[in-house]
Amino acid sequence: MKKIVYSALLAVITLSAVYAAPKKGSRIELKVWESSGTESAFIQAAIKEFRAVNPNVRILFEPVESTEARNKIELDGPAGVGADVFVAPHDHIGALVAGQHILPVEDAEEYISQFYKLAQTAAKYKDVVYGYPLGAETYALFYNKDLLTKPFKTWEEIIEFSKTWNKPVEGKYAIVWPVNDPYYSFMFTENSESPLFGVSGNDSKMHNLNAPQTLKGLRFFQSLRYKILNIPAADASRDFCNASFEEGKAPMIITGSWTINQFKKLNMNFGISTLPAFPGESTPSYSFSGVRLAFVSSYSDHPAEAMEFAKFLTSKKMLEKRFAMTDQIPPRNDIEISDPVIAGISQQLKYSKPMPTISQLGTYWQVMGPAISGIWEGDNVSKTMDIVAKQMDAVK
Repeated sequence: MKKIVYSALLAVITLSAVYAAPKKGSRIELKVWESSGTESAFIQAAIKEFRAVNPNVRILFEPVESTEARNKIELDGPAGVGADVFVAPHDHIGALVAGQHILPVEDAEEYISQFYKLAQTAAKYKDVVYGYPLGAETYALFYNKDLLTKPFKTWEEIIEFSKTWNKPVEGKYAIVWPVNDPYYSFMFTENSESPLFGVSGNDSKMHNLNAPQTLKGLRFFQSLRYKILNIPAADASRDFCNASFEEGKAPMIITGSWTINQFKKLNMNFGISTLPAFPGESTPSYSFSGVRLAFVSSYSDHPAEAMEFAKFLTSKKMLEKRFAMTDQIPPRNDIEISDPVIAGISQQLKYSKPMPTISQLGTYWQVMGPAISGIWEGDNVSKTMDIVAKQMDAVK
């Protein structure tokens, strides 16, 4: 691979009509990065189907976790050993564009119109489409049907239930979730009056982290420590939460669609519902949502073929196959999900907000983790969030 001058490459793409296909018999080689596990099985099946109609294109699959792909392309791309197509979470798009590591989508408006509004937003950066949507995900309320006849719809119901269920000496808690992870604490801070980074999620000056409604949500979050989950923040790891749910010690867990396969393999009898509503509210709490996107590297020697493969991955046929293999919700308008378990995730997506793509999100993760851990342990909410707000304000 060689680094192609970004502006010149854009011109090449817009002139795709004059692109000359490789001569018959010539071989083109692409490299693709995707996560291991069920995603790995899907991508290899997709490669096989793509090659059946594109025999001149050889595709090498290399397992790279989606959360690590951005850092890896930043190093491997310029070195000439990076992927032509790689998968990453949509919130990495800002950094990828800023570093000129990815190419915009060709025929973007026609292509992206096939997908959910959620995916359309996630695939864009500053109104330019860069991503090819593969799957939408969020977290929701998972519940053990052998222990609960139906899911609770409000936090007040869960608090009441915990009075009879909780037995700390036995490690039994009504509900578990990673309390020190700002990805999950978003459900306590997001609200219609003071949304994170504004309504569109791209206004760095409107972080709203010390706004009155945000503080109210965090005070409620803090109160849950002694009402339903009296353990240190550091102990509420994802492994602890998953184990508690799998062993029947916790009949409810707040986790994401990525754990569905894990619970199915254990033959658990579980359901998924929307997040509990706050006291005085009738609608579910907001969640962060993410869209897994395929990207075409700006370092590719074969951008046209890489784009063709990326679009193939996100076709109706292939995303139906991906859903069957991974349980990740295909964000296409022409695919309907009938699976009753997955329906709970689909419903929560209606009350979700795509993770912002602005660069300040990186600072948000850095400052909110320690802040919410401290709040869970009893730190003053207002003072803590004033400090966080100043840290966010200092970022340009």
